[in-house]
This record gives sequence, structure tokens and C-alpha cells, in this order.
Amino acid sequence: MSTTEEKKDDGRTVLLKRVRLSFTDSLKDKKRTSDESDKESHGCNLLLEASGKEFAANKAKVMSAIRAACDVAWKKPEAWKDIAEESPKRVCFRKGERFKNREGAVYQGYDGNFAITAKGPSAGQKRPKLLDRHKREVAYGDIADVFYGGSYADAFVSFYGTDKGSRGIFASIELIRSHQEGDRMGNGAPDLDLGELEDLDDEDLMSTGSSESVDDDLL
Repeated sequence: MSTTEEKKDDGRTVLLKRVRLSFTDSLKDKKRTSDESDKESHGCNLLLEASGKEFAANKAKVMSAIRAACDVAWKKPEAWKDIAEESPKRVCFRKGERFKNREGAVYQGYDGNFAITAKGPSAGQKRPKLLDRHKREVAYGDIADVFYGGSYADAFVSFYGTDKGSRGIFASIELIRSHQEGDRMGNGAPDLDLGELEDLDDEDLMSTGSSESVDDDLL
């Protein structure tokens, strides 16, 4: 069994549909991030918009994967609750209001939503596999135009728990398929089954709907 198959089998890797990308600059070139690591890396944030029709399903997948990661790391599925209480930034999935600039203002597009901070594979030393809307690999020179802050995408994300630096739950973006649509907003890979990605029509319509309530409430 391959490493990717093991990840999928243990529930830590999920496909999130129609999430919004943010802080995408380092998908092209490694950059120093604002998290607790001082290493330059590839990565971006993924926004789960509460008004989107995929919100409830995406949030349920994330929480299930986080519990699976806690179970694999510590044999305690609800370990994320103590981490979120004691060190909120050590949980990669948080309420959007927790993401603020140096002046204390919530980043554009985050208020009322949820966000995942994630790096590429190998702690961000590798770039996630990047595909356009037709599931074709994106050339290096086109990355910034296809994957921009505010664009929508589908993403395979793996969650993992670690005690390195102190206990935490983090995320690795394995693959991103851009929808190549969505208004730009300011910013304050392994072998995966591409059959799970639905084909997109050339005139893909933006759909929103009321979000369903989800029991889990992150700080």
C-alpha cells in the first residue's frame, strides 16, 4: 500500500470542493510565512465560505479529518479541543475572525467564514500539484494568473498531528484544481485519484445557499 493510500484509508486526507484561495503568492515561489516556523515554504490559506452550498459538507470533512489525525497521533480524536483552547494558532482550522493583520483588522473575506492555513507537501518544501479547470498541470509561469487570492478551487488536503515545537494540528495541501473564476481579493505532490474531481463546464455558475449548522465550534 502506498503512502497516499494509507493517508486516504485513515481518513486524514479529504477533497474540499469550491473553497476560496487566499495568500497564494507562495504557491509559485517559497516565501516566509507568518506562522511559528521561520522557514520559507509553499502554501496558502483555504477559505470555507459560510454562504456556499459546499460549506456544511466541507466543514464536516475537515472536522472528521482532524479527529482522524488526532487519533493517529495521540489515540485521542478530541485532542484538538485542548489544543484550540490552550494554543489556538496550533490548530490550522479556525474561525475567520481569528485571522488579523498587524493592525488587528480581520482579513478581507474572512469575517463570518472559516479558514485553513496549509503548506505544500514535505512541510512546504514541495509545491502542491497545481491543475487548471480542465485538470491540466499549470506551467510555472502561469501559476500566479491561475491561482490568485479570491479564486475558487477544489483541493486535496491532508491533516496531521505533531508534538514538534508543542502539540498541534496542521494541514498539507496535496493538490489544487483551480476553477479559474472568482473576484480577486486583497491579502492582509503525491499520486491522487483525479477521478474524484468532477469535470467543470466552461460556463460554471457560482451557486450559494444557506449553510447548515455544524456542532463543532472552533475558536
